[in-house]
Amino acid sequence: MSQSKKLTSKLMQLFVLEYIKDFNGAAAAVRAGYSANAANKKAYELLKDERINQAIDEAISERKERLRIDADNVLYKWWQIATADYNELMSVVRVACGFCYGASVTDDDEQDQAINVTQEPDPECPICKGKGSPHVHIEDTTKLSPEGRLIYQGAKQTKYGVEVMTVDRMKALDNVARHLGMFKDKVEHTGADGGPIVTANLTPDQVIERMKELDDEY
Repeated sequence: MSQSKKLTSKLMQLFVLEYIKDFNGAAAAVRAGYSANAANKKAYELLKDERINQAIDEAISERKERLRIDADNVLYKWWQIATADYNELMSVVRVACGFCYGASVTDDDEQDQAINVTQEPDPECPICKGKGSPHVHIEDTTKLSPEGRLIYQGAKQTKYGVEVMTVDRMKALDNVARHLGMFKDKVEHTGADGGPIVTANLTPDQVIERMKELDDEY
C-alpha cells in the first residue's frame, strides 16, 4: 500500500487496514490503537484527511486485485443465484400412495398416509388414480453444484420437520437488474399517486446475452 507510506504515523496506517475490514470508523480506530474514549472523534478526523482517503482507496483496489473481485464477477454470482435450480436442494415428487400396492380400499384410513417413497404410483390404483401422493425430498447438500452451494444457506430441525434455508431469488434478480441499469427510479409529481416510474434501459434479451458473455468468461 504505497499511499500509506505518506501517512505520518503507524497508527494512521493501521487505521486504514482496520477500516477496510468493516468500514466502521470508530471500531477501526480502537483496533488500530487509538483511545476508545475518543474513537468516534478520531475516526471522524481521520476520514476527513485526504491522505487517509487515498490510502483507503488504494487498499481496497489492492484487495480487489488480490481476490479478483470486480463488478462483473459480483454480477455473475448474482445471476447464478437468480437462475439456479432450487430443485437441486429439495423437490416435491409423486410416489405410491398407501393403496397403490397391496393395501385394500377397506383398510384403515391410516393406510392413506403410508406412502411408499421407493415406488412409482400405480396407474391402476383405485384411490389415487395413478397420481400418487406428494413427498418432499431433500437432497444431499454435500453433493451440490457450485450454483446449488450459492443458494443453500443451511438447514435446521423444527417441530414440523427439516427446514432448508435458501437465498432469495427475487432479491438476486433485483440486484442483477439494478446492476445492469434496467431500473431507473424517477419521481414525478404528475405520476400515478406521485410514485416512482420505472423505465427499462436494457431489454431481457440484452440481459441474457450479457450473462452468456460472463458465463464464457468464468
